[in-house]
Parts: sequence; C-alpha cells; structure tokens
Amino acid sequence: MCASPLGQKALRAQVRAVRRGEAEGRVVVEGARLVAEAVAQGARLDLLVVSPRLRTRPIPAEALGSIEAHPAAQFLTDQELERLSGGSSHQGTLAVVALPRWTPEDCLTGAGWLVVLDGVQDAANLGGIARAALAFGAAGIWYRRGGARPDNPRAYRAAAGAFLRLPIAAVDDLDAALAALEWPVWVASAHGEAMDGAWPPAGRAALVLGSEGQGSSVGIGRTVSIPMREGSESLNVAQAAAVLLWRVRSALQADSDLV
Repeated sequence: MCASPLGQKALRAQVRAVRRGEAEGRVVVEGARLVAEAVAQGARLDLLVVSPRLRTRPIPAEALGSIEAHPAAQFLTDQELERLSGGSSHQGTLAVVALPRWTPEDCLTGAGWLVVLDGVQDAANLGGIARAALAFGAAGIWYRRGGARPDNPRAYRAAAGAFLRLPIAAVDDLDAALAALEWPVWVASAHGEAMDGAWPPAGRAALVLGSEGQGSSVGIGRTVSIPMREGSESLNVAQAAAVLLWRVRSALQADSDLV
C-alpha cells in the first residue's frame, strides 16, 4: 500500500511525536537488521514503511520477505522515506515499535541474576548493558525511573533487539524494592572488594550498576570491583556489566554442572 501525500504528512507527524517522547514505550527503529529482528520477535509495529532500497541490503531473503509481507507495511519511494526519516540512514525501512510492557516482577522469573541500574543516563550504555544481560543469562533489568529508557532510539540500537526479549522495568525506589526482594545485593564500584576466584557466591542475587559519573546511591549490599592493571582507566558501565555478568554466568553454569 502506497501512502498518499496527505498520508505521508500524517506519517511524518507520527514519527516526530514518537521521537519527541510523546508516545512512551514506543521507539522509532531504522535499519534493515533491527526492523527484521522486531518482525521476527513478533513485536507490535504501530508503523512500518518500506522503500526499494531495502532490497539492496545484505539481509536474508526470509527476513526481507517477512518485512515486505507484514500486515502493517506501507510502501514509499526512497526519496519519500528519506523525508520521513529525516536522513538517508533508513536502509529502506523504518518502523515504530511498541516495546513489551514488563513489570518489575517479570524481571525475576528467569534463573539468572537481576541487573539493577541506578541512574545510568547514557542511552548507549543502557543498550549495551541490556545486550550483555541477555547474552549472559540475566533474569531481567530494573532501572531507576528518571534514567535512560529503553524507548530511546540510541538505547534500542545498542541493545540489538534485547529489549524485545529481556524483561526491563522502571522502579521508583530501588532501596525499598531490593530490601523487599531479600536477595543478596552486589554493587559494582571502582573501589569495592576485588573480584577474586571465589566470586560470585552461589545462588541468585542482584547486581547494581551506578551512574557513569556518580556511581550508585543504593544503600544496601556489598561492593565488588574488577581487578585491573595499575594505572588503567576504569571501564565504562556497559563494559563492567559485561565482565561481571560473564563471571556470574560462568559460576551458574558450573553450579548446574555439579547437580
């Protein structure tokens, strides 16, 4: 279905509204790989537009076909899609994706640790942490309301589809929520207890990662730090998350091998 000039104006208004944050829980997604991932995961698409440029992208034929055959697909020229997206980075497709509505309880149902983000502000770091959390088997993510959100386009791109598969939910009072959870709490800190061969201890726990500049304000739990060569710059929060969650994943796998 091709959009009329009037329809194209409405599409532009819809995309602008989502980009301004006026539709919470929805994100504008550009790029063949990311749109194909959203389609494959069965995400709800409030908008899906396609132009001929999509057929030049190096994606599997099955993924191409699933985008073009999607019930929401509307077809524009490359130039029309460029005007809609505001640039030439669309790769022949653009979608408005409605993210799953997870609750804090949803983030506890998996077998892995809970990741808790205390004021992470950089959207790319949020996405990178979510990608690592999914890769290394975390149960889900709590983030303090007011920090970076998963409906930020930079966060969504960095997460590479993780927000469609890994529960993530905002929490107003992290201290109270963690206390009620009654799990062991470990707070990542540059000046915490050095991670050694015995870390992490057995069982499930929560791993708290603080803001990029100030660290964490969570007042419960023990600290843990990643041993580094003297004089090295500290890792950013997404890198630290990946290292710590890999160690947690390795420990959980070792425990399961002993059962």
